[in-house]
Amino acid sequence: MCNQAADLDSIACCVSLAVSLDAAPFVPIPREELHLRREAEWLLGECGVDTASLAFSGELDPSESDQIILVDHNVLPPEYEYLAPKITEIIDHHKDECKLAAAKTIVQTGSCATLVGKRLLESHAQDCTALAHTQGQGQHTLPKNLATLLLGAILIDTRCLAQRRPTTELDRSVAAQLAAIAGCDSKALYAELWRLKSDLSVFTPGELLRKDYKEITASRVKCGFCAIYGALESISGNLMEEAQVFRTGRQLDHLVLMSAYYEGEELRKELALIPHCSWNQEALAYLNTKGTQLEPKSIIEGIQVYNQKNTDWSRKQILPFIKELIG
Repeated sequence: MCNQAADLDSIACCVSLAVSLDAAPFVPIPREELHLRREAEWLLGECGVDTASLAFSGELDPSESDQIILVDHNVLPPEYEYLAPKITEIIDHHKDECKLAAAKTIVQTGSCATLVGKRLLESHAQDCTALAHTQGQGQHTLPKNLATLLLGAILIDTRCLAQRRPTTELDRSVAAQLAAIAGCDSKALYAELWRLKSDLSVFTPGELLRKDYKEITASRVKCGFCAIYGALESISGNLMEEAQVFRTGRQLDHLVLMSAYYEGEELRKELALIPHCSWNQEALAYLNTKGTQLEPKSIIEGIQVYNQKNTDWSRKQILPFIKELIG
């Protein structure tokens, strides 16, 4: 089961693991929203994965499954908390906040696909050894399409393994092994994935807010996080007005917009808090004590946008800080 953002990393992990286990991959978003994740949709097609084989929200009741494996998250969203007794395993790279009675592989890597890739590579290596001993057969490797799918997820999450943090040596090692099986040009693959991910021209502001969204609740306070891959001021349409509507529609107390984009070769990041209220200053001060390095940048439709100088940090790091604050 993917996380609620259903980004490429989450989908790649879910599909690859499900194929290997002959299980059903569950993506907890409406099917019609897959097109918002253009890089995921494209890579699935390139890897020969028929999206008709994926189950989306409203198409499958996951509670009917005997066992559920969570990938790329370790805390169930409120609407899926009823699944807790069915969770048997968790594979994730986020901060460990898990309170579920399940087997856990939670390691702080740049991509969850690194952990799933490591597991599948080791599993296929063991299969190879067993076959060689019992039947004298040749090498039994991870299928090329799954290697490509997982490699793409690692590359997009780690900026082609170039980002200082959170890329780890394990990310690099697993990516190298997957690339050898996939037989593709990693830089070219990353370039196409990033082009698709960062091209905002085909989306409305409302679609951009839904494209990569996560939500948390702590002490009855609901906070949403929208990741947008482009400068906020470059987005055509009334983004902040749409964000206000989005926040109201989801009954959020706070909405955090986080953007990432390149200016030449330089990675830039921004952050904005909606609505404009006294809590924002408390949140900004708290985030800065953690090392986020937020500085006022510009005002868009009455909303202050901040330059995030610590570009090593993404929603993966900032979401837990906000959860600490509101909790």
